Amino acid sequence: MERLNSGVTGLDEKMKGGFVKNSVNLVTGRTGTGKTAFCASFLYAGTQKNESGVYVTTEEPEEDIKEDIKSMFNWNIDELKSKNLIEFVVLEPVIPINFNREEEMSKILKIYVYDLYSKIEKIVKKTNAKRLVIDSTTIIEMFIKDDYLRRVALMKLIGDLKKLDITTIVTGTVPEGTDLLSMSGIIEFFVDSVIKLEFLPVAEEFKRTLTIRKMRRTDHSIFIHPFEITKDGLKVIEIK
Repeated sequence: MERLNSGVTGLDEKMKGGFVKNSVNLVTGRTGTGKTAFCASFLYAGTQKNESGVYVTTEEPEEDIKEDIKSMFNWNIDELKSKNLIEFVVLEPVIPINFNREEEMSKILKIYVYDLYSKIEKIVKKTNAKRLVIDSTTIIEMFIKDDYLRRVALMKLIGDLKKLDITTIVTGTVPEGTDLLSMSGIIEFFVDSVIKLEFLPVAEEFKRTLTIRKMRRTDHSIFIHPFEITKDGLKVIEIK
């Protein structure tokens, strides 16, 4: 089974070599746990093998994402962008507010998901990208109040992404004070793997940690692994 390296030093050997090629994977956690750093490391690892990647943001401006990455790592993002190895795309949802019937909501939802996927498909084919980040799906979950429609929308989006010849990371948000893996507790059932990022006490200190909560077709680690964000990327800390 062909795999792509995660870009996180020390992680690939804990999941049989990396992410399964053409899979859709959820990286989730509370605010500040390192989701952007993880996604950037994933795309950067691809550029080192001449694999182009696309970073789709649904909530933040492109410049903010780029500046965050520049502040964390010793990578020349502008040079990678000029070489067409990394592309940043802002896809903010444009959703009408004057509707009140369920059938109208369903119709709007179908248009929105179709439009979102169509734009992603277009940029992926244009750049011949092999790696994709969608940061995040939380805005979709927050917008759709009906559980059934939310499930249909997320299932449709994940299913369509799997048809592309690309390996994808989508990010999610863990609500404070809950044991959920995403805002609605739904998307984790549709993706191929789930990696949860947290702040946990390790050796009398609070450290960022990651846990592989799910990975289809893979005998993966079930332990909690501390990691650090270095100037060269994310690195799993081995505890002896």
